[in-house]
Amino acid sequence: MRLGIALILAAMFGPLVVAPARGATVEYSLTISRQAVTLDGVTADAMTVNGGIPGPVLTFNEGDHARIHVRNEMSVPTSIHWHGILLPPGMDGVPNISFPAIAPGTTFTYEFDIRQKGTYWYHSHSALQEQRGVYGAIVIHPRQQQHRYESVVLFSDWTHEDPHAVLRTLKRGSEWYAVAKGKGQSLFGAARVGRLGDFFTRELQRMPPMDIADVAYDRFLANGQPATLIPEAAGHRYRLRLVNGSATSFFYVESATGTMTIVAADGQDVQPVSVARLLIGVAETYDVLVDVPQLGAYELRATAHDGSAYASVWLGRGEHHAAAAVADPDVYRAMGGLSFAKIFAWTPSGSMGMPDRAVLRGAFDAPGMAGMAGMGEMDTMPAMGMSQNRTGMDADATMSANEMKKGPMEMPAMAMLSATKDHAQPASAAGRIGNRFAGNYYPMAADVSSAATLAVDGISAQRPAPPYKKLQAPQSTAFAIDRPHRDIRLTLDGDMQRYVWLLNNRPLSAGDDIRIRQGEVVRFMMVNRTMMYHPMHLHGHFFRVINGQGDRSPLKHTVIVEPMSTTVIEFDANEVGDWFFHCHLLYHMESGMARMVHYENFALPENLQGLRQRLYHDPWYAWADVDVLSQMTEGNLTLTNTFNTLTADWEVGWGKVGETEWEGEVLYRRYINRFLSLLAGANLSGYNDTLDKTRGVAGAEYLLPMNLTTRLWLDSDGGGRVLFDKELELTPRLSAFGEAEYDSREKWSGQTGLSYLVTKALSAKVQWHSDHGWGGGVQMRF
Repeated sequence: MRLGIALILAAMFGPLVVAPARGATVEYSLTISRQAVTLDGVTADAMTVNGGIPGPVLTFNEGDHARIHVRNEMSVPTSIHWHGILLPPGMDGVPNISFPAIAPGTTFTYEFDIRQKGTYWYHSHSALQEQRGVYGAIVIHPRQQQHRYESVVLFSDWTHEDPHAVLRTLKRGSEWYAVAKGKGQSLFGAARVGRLGDFFTRELQRMPPMDIADVAYDRFLANGQPATLIPEAAGHRYRLRLVNGSATSFFYVESATGTMTIVAADGQDVQPVSVARLLIGVAETYDVLVDVPQLGAYELRATAHDGSAYASVWLGRGEHHAAAAVADPDVYRAMGGLSFAKIFAWTPSGSMGMPDRAVLRGAFDAPGMAGMAGMGEMDTMPAMGMSQNRTGMDADATMSANEMKKGPMEMPAMAMLSATKDHAQPASAAGRIGNRFAGNYYPMAADVSSAATLAVDGISAQRPAPPYKKLQAPQSTAFAIDRPHRDIRLTLDGDMQRYVWLLNNRPLSAGDDIRIRQGEVVRFMMVNRTMMYHPMHLHGHFFRVINGQGDRSPLKHTVIVEPMSTTVIEFDANEVGDWFFHCHLLYHMESGMARMVHYENFALPENLQGLRQRLYHDPWYAWADVDVLSQMTEGNLTLTNTFNTLTADWEVGWGKVGETEWEGEVLYRRYINRFLSLLAGANLSGYNDTLDKTRGVAGAEYLLPMNLTTRLWLDSDGGGRVLFDKELELTPRLSAFGEAEYDSREKWSGQTGLSYLVTKALSAKVQWHSDHGWGGGVQMRF
């Protein structure tokens, strides 16, 4: 009865604090439920914590004892992970690693001692629930010191789309999200910004377009809103506890008050350091101090890393003063130089100058850029050398194209807030909408070349790298040199077209756990062989980031591994248990970029017996493409997981032939790497309703330089075929495609045409086929 009263009081009035001998017990009750939320007039299904997004801020003092009751009122299992909190492994909140998930209609009580101070957060670790709203902030005050003037700012990303549909779209290799957020890349776009050489360098190296972020979001949020107010900050040196609780979005954070002083990173104190613009990765936290004038409201702007949109926090009250806009990423610039070795490499890692054999011999173990021969040109450029542009940006941003060619529809991303005495609004409110180009059919509007300015990440001060090189712990964090050490080398690998993300070229799977021993100093050398930023998070530990600060390397729980670079961390193996280690981009984690870290003397708890294998489940995804043209129809059905794909393809033609001809293939493909897949199956052909031939086939698909797909097979009748296939984006929406096939029986055939992307599910096509002539129609995607 006493506990029931306590729970009711906690739910009504916040935490209930009692004081047993071991210290104050702070008790919370959290209820996770489904409910509809409306943003921008669109109602979508969401998951809330105590009825809100984000959930309530949980506040503790260092030394408290936390008791948190989590009630699941949904129809699916759920969980809460306490991100960055040191606790027993059974309380970490990762289903099938820490504990069984919280079943529908049940309550689980988390209980642990508070052993630290700082800014942290919590979120679901079940499926894609984090994207739907299950997250909130944690503040732990130090024993002795309080900061009177402070607020939590939790940044997040929001899509009206079902997150499972988002992942399915990514898995099928669609370019729709790049188009929808205006970050498409194309041949004409590269020419427009003088990057044709870079464009064809990438094509020769068989690399996909560089991708800063995967998803086109409807909105970016600060404390659950596109714009929020903190009027009480006026006239104070104000502490902002910044939390990036997004599913996939990094943010550039800048304050109109001037420089920000970083005083803590991931909850751990650092020597104060000033920054003008801060790149905060997914799952990171920073405490910053800003000096807010007595009069006026000053914008703290969080701009998505890909430049698609932003969220705002207004500090103070009165006339509005906007923060500066951020230059868009120059994703056309090729990373690394071109060489014959890269062009003719047999493997994707070799084409990037980072082959397995070099990784294994330790060639990339040192922190910093890797595989980047030829970057000297970028290093010697005078901060991208530019004078002044019309948006008033710094002199280190570059022009994206001849400004005389720009049209008014191409500029909404750079709209600036104007000062008003009431509510400051952008000159175009579209600047806050991340997918605003979905319905913009101006020829180059969705191309990144249409941005007002472009700058190179980490080179230009417009787009600074993470601040790690500036971060220094207040005291030594070094380990004794006589401690036993274990070095673990991890490559970060991926395939954007297939959307698989791997560690050491393997997804999360049984037998690939990272095994360590209590008492060791464990060092991870993470070699990123992809073009994306990966925020890597280790549960249950803090680690030293080896950043050139020697004994005073900062402590963190999440670290960004930049593209084509190595990041080194080390930690004390003093938290015996099983712990998750993963990329904190939600869809990357779900697509395989994760491992379980296992202490060798830790036994699997009884409540997880029989459940652990669920952790390694490899789900299947299905879709279909159907072309309906005036002279023919063709299409495919696809069923795929990480390494396996089943397809059924068909082609039926009636143009220029006396009888309707048809051909079909049922194939199994085994994925080896981004360049190579092996295949086997059956080929069927006939006319009208008559089956003429059935053959078994076996062969391989391989990606050649210029991103030219080839397929070679031999069939059971002693014949064979070789096929060449290529698609080239002329603009983000308009693509040219061509296919040529040599059949040992029927000789050459082929097709070519143009495809125009209308919506995510529909394209218009004009196509010529060597057997059936010209025709037009649509492609539908299901």
